[in-house]
Amino acid sequence: MKKILKEWFLNAPWGKVALISWGNPKGEPVLLVHGRQDSAATFIPLLELLPDKYYYVGVDMPGNGLSDPLPKGVMLTRILPVSVVQLVVEHLKWDKFTYIGHSMGTEIGLFYNSVFPDRVKRCIYLDGGPALCRILITDFSIYFKTHYIYYYDNYESINNDDRIFSKESALKAVMKARKMTKQQAELILSRNLKKIGEDKYKLSWDKREKILAPPFGSIDYYYGLFSQNCPPTLFISANQSDGGYTEAKHLVNQLISDLSKNMSYFKVVTVDGGHDVHFTNPERLSQHILEFLDETERIKAKL
Repeated sequence: MKKILKEWFLNAPWGKVALISWGNPKGEPVLLVHGRQDSAATFIPLLELLPDKYYYVGVDMPGNGLSDPLPKGVMLTRILPVSVVQLVVEHLKWDKFTYIGHSMGTEIGLFYNSVFPDRVKRCIYLDGGPALCRILITDFSIYFKTHYIYYYDNYESINNDDRIFSKESALKAVMKARKMTKQQAELILSRNLKKIGEDKYKLSWDKREKILAPPFGSIDYYYGLFSQNCPPTLFISANQSDGGYTEAKHLVNQLISDLSKNMSYFKVVTVDGGHDVHFTNPERLSQHILEFLDETERIKAKL
């Protein structure tokens, strides 16, 4: 396993944000941003196949891994994590960096780049399609009912998680939900399981992340937003991914297709596997990532 350089916390207005690093601290910086109800541990298998010359920093987003949750109250949004990324980048004092995001981490990266142009040198997005499905809303009334009304009608159960697991039951739950081996589930839970007693654990995943309010925009709006100042991008899709809203998948496919056709460097690759293929079978992605990193370095050298 790749040696951990450092683990530490960033003090944010609402609490602590956990950070973990690997690689060469003097190397080119790479930020790793996971999806909802996950942690920086999701990148560990992939990092084993990536070169040590880079300085990788993973963040546990609020309410995930070792990071504190956001305060209870109003419904959380899918845009808020952009401000978390900016806090992390400012804390690290990075001017430019490579961004790697999985699932909702893709969405966060796209919005971050639109707010802070020219900070991201290049992007690698891992199966971001299912997450992007959730921001392409076609019926406002259904959107409002399934998000805001549902959230406040079920406020107590969503904001309070009294579930207690044994170590074995937690492992089995992750293995079933994410189609993982026991060893893989143990790695996923390494940053998400909090011991509260003898073989009694709680999951650090915030239940509110299951119902985050997305922005409300059309495919044309998002194309305009994401195409501005678009850095070299590698978009990797999993052919067996089953997340997201079915009715929006064709819109996401169109959005990604338009970006790949019209941006100077927006490469789309499809690999065999499910939504967590970067974790369960990282070798299916690693060569594409290595080639992308090498190619974008060569392009930079020619400029």
